[in-house]
Amino acid sequence: PFHRPPRFFVAASLLGAMKLAVPLPSVLGFSSAAPVLTWADGSITPGLQKNFVLSKAKVQASQLPSRSWGGMAAATVVAAVGSIRRQKHACVSMHRSRLAGHVWFPGTAAVAERRGPELPRASNTMGAVAVEVVGGFVTACSTADKWEQAIVEVVDAVGKNEYECGIAFVHELHVTMAQGMAPVLGALREKLGVRTLIGCAVSGAIGQAAGPSAMAYGGLGGDGTDWPPIEVERGYVLSIGLIREATATPFFLGSGTIGDVELLERKAAEGSVRSILTIADPFGPTESILKRLDESFPAAVKAGGLSVPLQVGGAERGAFMPSMAIASAGCDVRVVDQGVCGILLEDVDVHTIVCQGCCGAGPPVKVSSVSGQVLDGIGGRPANESLRLIFSSVDAEMREKMQRFLVLGLGNAGESERSLGDGDWLIRMISGVTPEGGLVVGDSVEVGQPMRFHVRDKATAEADLALMLKRYRLEKSFWGSTGGEPMGAFLFTCNGRGESLYGRRHVDARAAVEALGDACGTRVAGFFCNGEIGSPGLSIPGFSEEDAPQRRGTALHGFTAVFAILVPTAKSS
Repeated sequence: PFHRPPRFFVAASLLGAMKLAVPLPSVLGFSSAAPVLTWADGSITPGLQKNFVLSKAKVQASQLPSRSWGGMAAATVVAAVGSIRRQKHACVSMHRSRLAGHVWFPGTAAVAERRGPELPRASNTMGAVAVEVVGGFVTACSTADKWEQAIVEVVDAVGKNEYECGIAFVHELHVTMAQGMAPVLGALREKLGVRTLIGCAVSGAIGQAAGPSAMAYGGLGGDGTDWPPIEVERGYVLSIGLIREATATPFFLGSGTIGDVELLERKAAEGSVRSILTIADPFGPTESILKRLDESFPAAVKAGGLSVPLQVGGAERGAFMPSMAIASAGCDVRVVDQGVCGILLEDVDVHTIVCQGCCGAGPPVKVSSVSGQVLDGIGGRPANESLRLIFSSVDAEMREKMQRFLVLGLGNAGESERSLGDGDWLIRMISGVTPEGGLVVGDSVEVGQPMRFHVRDKATAEADLALMLKRYRLEKSFWGSTGGEPMGAFLFTCNGRGESLYGRRHVDARAAVEALGDACGTRVAGFFCNGEIGSPGLSIPGFSEEDAPQRRGTALHGFTAVFAILVPTAKSS
């Protein structure tokens, strides 16, 4: 019924409840559009899609026709040896153009073959051509112990090209040695040639290894492979993520009228902003600013994280210096704090996957009584009585987890508790218990609001991560979205996750391939945050109104990994 070759379909099981026939390439995050190859003379050949193109790749002349893939039995593409850098390598999908697989450029002499039906070979072949290949999104992460050397290593990894915007994550020790964010961000922007670069101080960062020390840290070989990302949780690190085309506008917003209020009002009136990448100062009114951004840009998906506080001064170290900055071509570096710094994107969609590391304990219920920030009643009973009933209804393993890792999941007021799936709840800590047995919750809670107890530990974090990435892959496959295929992702993950949670390194960053596919799943940049920004659950622009899940307000999380998947819009792609 799908009129597709059977190799493009698999049976998918969602939570063991239903089996679905899913186009395999879509499930893997590949493009449904007809691929193209652009020749040196500007002409276009159908049959090969490129998200990333090799800097000096050569196409074997003996087997290539002048303009069409249809007239050849096999074509061989060989990457030129020499100085092709890691980020220039490509994993290129060819699944929808009668090709038996995909093309992969993993090193300096990798070969990719296209095998089709035996057709007469075209006699009009062309000489070897250089294919200039550019990436929509590139990343690099250096662990050099001097910030000047770290800049050299990341620039050498990605090259100096016409990148439009990006985010830099600079370790606090680098910032301290440079005496502020401005010298580091200014030098980085100039050497990269990027038009707009925002950055923040971090305690740990994520990206593709650049330089010998980063490759050794990641346990990576030395033949030029497109490295999987590494998570550097402590020690010197500098990471970048750069977007080639986005129609981007940087901004800063503080409390009240502080910041680029007029700029944001003008952009909101234009209605062209599709998504917002943010970094925030830990001392700013982040939650109130996020609410203002939601009011101004209700349709824009937002993602980001909180920077590390930069303590300075004497023995008490009671003073702090700004931890964020904006560097734009033709302008002095702008150092900002106590607010939210970000980039408005008009030609890139951001799909968010918010993994809060929890699983439900007991059934979903309704809040029945509230006194300020104290939850007094649950499901028509006193809170402590309801908790005891739920505790007695679960198995012994869950009871043990509830005694050690109990948290609270909240839905939107007026929303049915039965409509919320695993991963959709806004997780909040229970900060105390009153003498009467009420639960003290940090957020304000309303009567009638859906709630469910959750537990959080290593096992639930791993299960939640796998579930949310699978949900994204399936929902995007079924419902689709506007624009092209993902070109990479930013990852904003809690500094309480990583090796201290999983007992091993690089877990969150390397899980991105499950949602993005092999072609761009390695292109991940981000940092370990003091708080993570995103809407609970999944946010995928492009749903029709009747199919769209209810999007919850942008929230500040803890112990969470927020994947901000970058997808070019139909216009830019």
